[in-house]
Amino acid sequence: MPFGAPVSTATRIRRKLLEILLGRLPFGRWARYLPLIPKLLIARQMQRDDHTGLHSGIYPSWDAAQADIPAFRKAGWDHEETSKLWIGQIDPVRLSTYPVFFWLTQLLGENPRLVDLGGSIGLTYYGYRKYAPLPKGVRWTVVEVPALAEQGRLIAAEQKAGNLDFIETLEAAPACDLLLSAGALQFLPESLPGLIERMAAPPRYVLLNKLPVVPYEDCWTLHNYGPAVTPMRLYNAASLLQYFERAGYRLRDRWVVQDLDVIIPLHPERYLKEFSGFLFERIAEKIKR
Repeated sequence: MPFGAPVSTATRIRRKLLEILLGRLPFGRWARYLPLIPKLLIARQMQRDDHTGLHSGIYPSWDAAQADIPAFRKAGWDHEETSKLWIGQIDPVRLSTYPVFFWLTQLLGENPRLVDLGGSIGLTYYGYRKYAPLPKGVRWTVVEVPALAEQGRLIAAEQKAGNLDFIETLEAAPACDLLLSAGALQFLPESLPGLIERMAAPPRYVLLNKLPVVPYEDCWTLHNYGPAVTPMRLYNAASLLQYFERAGYRLRDRWVVQDLDVIIPLHPERYLKEFSGFLFERIAEKIKR
C-alpha cells in the first residue's frame, strides 16, 4: 500500500522484480553471503517511506529487532504521523475485513461489550457501522497507543460515536464478551502467551484477524510501514493454537487473508504468501496455568 511520494512505473517494476528475486526465489539465500549486498539492501529497505509493508531481517526477539531499527527512523506506532494515516478513510472495507464482519453479526447480541486491541482510530467499528446497524447497547472499547487513542477520540466526537471508547492498556479494559484484534498482535512486545491473563476476565470469544502465522519457529522481522519502523512477530501456528487450547478455548473457525503477505529480502525461506484469521470460543471455566 503506497504511503509517501509517488514513484514511477519503471521504478515500481524494478522494485517488484528485485523483491521476487531476493525475497521469493532461492537466489535470495545465496545473496545473503555476497559482500556488502545485505548491508546495502537492508539500509535501502529502512530508508523508504513510500510503502506501508516492507520487511527486513530475522530476529529471535522483539528486543533484538527493536535494537536494529536505524537511529534516523522513528520506532513503533505512537506518533502523530501514524495517527493520521487513516484520516479520510475511517471506514475502509477490504477482502480481509469480511470474515470479521460476518462473525461480529453472528456473535454480538444486545448490550455487548467488545474490546478491540490495536483497533487504531476505530477502523473496524466504522466499517461495521457503514454496512450494518450496531447492536443495541454496544460498548466498543479500543486499546491503542496514546497518539492513536487521542486521534480516535477526536474522530469519535466528530462522528458522534458515543459508544466508542479509547484506552491505552489492555489491563485497563473492562470485562467483555468478545476480544477483537485485527492485525495488531504481531506488533506487541508481549502478546502470546499471556494475552488472556492480562484481561479483567476471560472473554467468551476471541476474534483474531490478519495474523502472520508460519509453520516454522516464532521469529521477528522489522516492518517499515512508512512513517516509522516496528518489530513484527511471525507466529508459529502450533504454538498459537496450543496457547488458546490451554487457556480453555476451542477453535470455531479459521480463514486465510489473501491480501497480505510477508516478503523478507535475503530470506525467501520465510516467505509468507497469506495471513490468517481465527475465532476461538471459551469452553472451560478456568484458565489452565
